[in-house]
Amino acid sequence: MLNESKRLFFGIGLDDTAKGHIKAWLDKSVVGKKPHTKIQNWHLTLAFLPNVQPDQQNQLVEFARSLQVAPFSLKFSATGYWPHNGIFYLQPDLIPQSLSLLAEPLRDKGSELDIYHNPFSFAPHITLFRSHKPCPEVAQTIPPFSLTVKQFHLYHSYRCEERGLVYESIETFLLNGEGES
Repeated sequence: MLNESKRLFFGIGLDDTAKGHIKAWLDKSVVGKKPHTKIQNWHLTLAFLPNVQPDQQNQLVEFARSLQVAPFSLKFSATGYWPHNGIFYLQPDLIPQSLSLLAEPLRDKGSELDIYHNPFSFAPHITLFRSHKPCPEVAQTIPPFSLTVKQFHLYHSYRCEERGLVYESIETFLLNGEGES
């Protein structure tokens, strides 16, 4: 049996209320030349981990379970755009210490396991358009909303002929440090 690597990432999922809020705003106030990213794929990436071997995945899960970070809230009212890759995104108004205490160790663990050495500093965001040039037209800024973060996930990212790009949660970790599969 071959040990196939997986494309994984740790991320924070959005609840249905936040997804509905974003979608209503996109439909009413944002004009793009192509469709926005799939609603079911909206998330905030904590650590990107390409080419993860099964033994590394087990180490990542154990490490994530050991983290002790208190639940926190994120407020969103601003967008951003990276012209080099055409990513249009929502960004939190502030980066609470709890978010950094979650993301930085996960990113560091990916480096320690020699999975991925991220050349960029942590820039939390929710990708709404990908490879979109120029920036989508925004008629009205998004009405502010908050997201309460009580858990995070380990996602498997893969392409499927029927569903396109899929982000499947394969592990869930509660922010009080207890994990569940």
